[in-house]
Amino acid sequence: MRRENAFQGLQCTECHAIYRKGLILQKCSKCSGLLDTIINPEILSEISRDDLKPTPSMWKYRAFLPVDEKDKIVSAGEGATPLRKLSSLEGNVWAKDETKNPTGTFKDRGASLAVTALSALGVEDIVLSSEGNAGCSFALYSHIADLSCQVFLPRQANPAKVELSQKLGANVRPVDGTIADAGRRAEALSRGEGSYNASTFVTPYRHDGKGTMALEICDQLGWRVPDYVVYPVGGGVGLVGMWKMFSILEKIGWVDRRPSFIAVQPEGCAPIVKAYNSKRDDVDEWKNPETIAFGLRIPKPLAGKWILRCLRESNGIALTVTDEEIRKYMGQALKYEGLLLEPSSAATIAALPHLYWEKMIDRSAEVVVIATGSGIKTLEQF
Repeated sequence: MRRENAFQGLQCTECHAIYRKGLILQKCSKCSGLLDTIINPEILSEISRDDLKPTPSMWKYRAFLPVDEKDKIVSAGEGATPLRKLSSLEGNVWAKDETKNPTGTFKDRGASLAVTALSALGVEDIVLSSEGNAGCSFALYSHIADLSCQVFLPRQANPAKVELSQKLGANVRPVDGTIADAGRRAEALSRGEGSYNASTFVTPYRHDGKGTMALEICDQLGWRVPDYVVYPVGGGVGLVGMWKMFSILEKIGWVDRRPSFIAVQPEGCAPIVKAYNSKRDDVDEWKNPETIAFGLRIPKPLAGKWILRCLRESNGIALTVTDEEIRKYMGQALKYEGLLLEPSSAATIAALPHLYWEKMIDRSAEVVVIATGSGIKTLEQF
C-alpha cells in the first residue's frame, strides 16, 4: 500500500493562509508574507529510520521534502557530505563539510530541491539574486533541468563565481550596490517578464533542502543530537531549514531533543546579531555593510523575523567576528585540517574562541560548525 505523502501544501508565516499543492507561488498572495512548506510529522511518524534508502545524496531523506512521488529529482549528488572531527581545535568540535557538494557549497541542496519542485510545477524560466554561490548552484541545476536562469549579482562578487555561473549557462547580470539592489532587479524582472523569482525566501522551496543537513548530522552521529550548531548567517536559509528538520525529528521520536543554534555574523554586517541581542522581533537594515565574507553581506535578511524566532526557540546565541579573525581561521583551517574555506564559512570556526573564552558554552559540549562553502572560488581573498 502506498504511503501518503507528508508534503501537504504551503502556509504563510505571517497571516497563516494555507495553499494547496500544485500552485506556482512565491510569497503569500494575501499579505506578501513568506511561505513555508507544510510537512506533516504525523505521516512521517509512520516510517522508521530503517526505511531510509542508502542513497548517496540528500535525497535519502526524500520523505521529508516537499516533492511528490511522481516528481523527477534534479540531482548532481548533493548532500551526504562528511561530518569531520576537528582535532586541531580545543573542545568537542565537528565540521559538516559542505565544500564537498557539486559546486563546493551547501547552496546546492536548496537549488536541487527548488529546481526539482519548480520543474514539476512547469516553471521554465527562473531569476534570482545572489552574492555568488547560489548563482552557481542554480545555474548548474537549471542547466540539468533545461530551465533558463538569470542571476543578478553585486558587481563586487567573486570573479570565479561569476565565471562559473556563466559557464554553466546562466545569464549573469552585474548590479551596482549590495544584494538588496540585486534583489530589487530580480523582482522587477520577475514581474515584468513573468519569470519565477527563486531568490532567498521569495520561493518556499529552498530552506527544506538545506534542512537536510540536520537530518544528516543526526544520522551521522548515530541519531544523537549535538549540543550546538554554529551557523554563519547571511540570508538564514540553512538555519531556518535545519531548525525545522530538527523539530520534525523530535516530533516523530527519532531524536529526544533539539540543539541550540549559534548565529555568527561579521562585525561589518550583523543585523541579526544586533536584533537578537537587543531582543527585537525584526531586523533593521544594516547601513554600509563591509566585510570580506561576501556571502554574509546581507544588510536586511528577508526572513529576519523567522530567523530570530528560530534562534529564540533554540535558546540560541548570536555573536560577531572580525574580518581579521575570519582571515586567520581560514589559514588555520587549511593548515591544520586541510579545509579550504571561503570567508563566510570560516566565520563559524573564528567564533569558537569567543564562545569558549567568554564562557558562552562549555568546552565539553558537542559542537557542529557548518562549513558552508569552499575557498576554491575565493582564492583572491586568501
